[in-house]
Amino acid sequence: MLGSWLNTKTMGLGGVLSLGLLLTACGSGLNKATSTASTLPSDVKAKIPADLSVVFPNSKQAGANTNDCNMQLLNKTVPTVPAKLAKNSYPLCFNGFNVLYSGISKTPIWVAEYLTKQRLTDAKLMPREGSFYEETQLPKAVRSRLADYTNSGYDRGHLAPNADMQNALQQKDSFTLANIAPQVPDHNRKTWVKVENKTRDLTNQYGVAYVVTGTAFLSSTVKTIGNNVLVPSHFYKAVYIPSKNKAVVFYSPNNKTGQIQQISLNELKSLTGVEVFPALPQTVKNTVMTVSLLP
Repeated sequence: MLGSWLNTKTMGLGGVLSLGLLLTACGSGLNKATSTASTLPSDVKAKIPADLSVVFPNSKQAGANTNDCNMQLLNKTVPTVPAKLAKNSYPLCFNGFNVLYSGISKTPIWVAEYLTKQRLTDAKLMPREGSFYEETQLPKAVRSRLADYTNSGYDRGHLAPNADMQNALQQKDSFTLANIAPQVPDHNRKTWVKVENKTRDLTNQYGVAYVVTGTAFLSSTVKTIGNNVLVPSHFYKAVYIPSKNKAVVFYSPNNKTGQIQQISLNELKSLTGVEVFPALPQTVKNTVMTVSLLP
């Protein structure tokens, strides 16, 4: 069933937004979406909804535009999550990435990006600067706050990395706390940076990549910081390469061990309940595109 991605910068939240929405293209975005679809394998492209439509109540959006939101998700289809994760969740559209934010954990559940070689070429020319800020699209009761991270012992870890952002608008948006989760400093600065760099390497090698980065809370006891911001036990980054019709998931515990597993999309679903690329065939979901993380 086709639905719409609710742009909260235009509509306001007003209540709990549920998951289970399909993001689809409209207006001038149709041609852009079609050109992207043409690069996909036929068995994936065939699953793009025929009726491309999206409802935005106001075309003069304050933030990210409809076309940009459309481009971030493979086949305009959002990742699916279990009901317990979808509870009190907020889909948000930003310049350069989309977020499903949890009002329970006060972190992203997942963040989606569409990376291209050109985007990363532009991003290299951008000075790496910006300031973290609290996300005013969200109700105050569910926002994470700057103070939550102060002296917490955890980094403010980007899910959509600042280094992926190709212009000033994208870079500013990447510093919203809606794109941030508590990350062990060694994990953020040593382990996870390898994953982010490899994702960019794969994009530069093959031209295009769809990426979904997420948090998982799998420990028997969950740590918190500040005003009940939950600390993820694991981070993951799923990367799909259309030209190879292959995917890999980098899965890593949020600690100092430096461990990084490469697993399949279906293994990720078994571990977390999240299906990051629903439209892909089972053959792709069951197979791991093995890559080297060595420099």
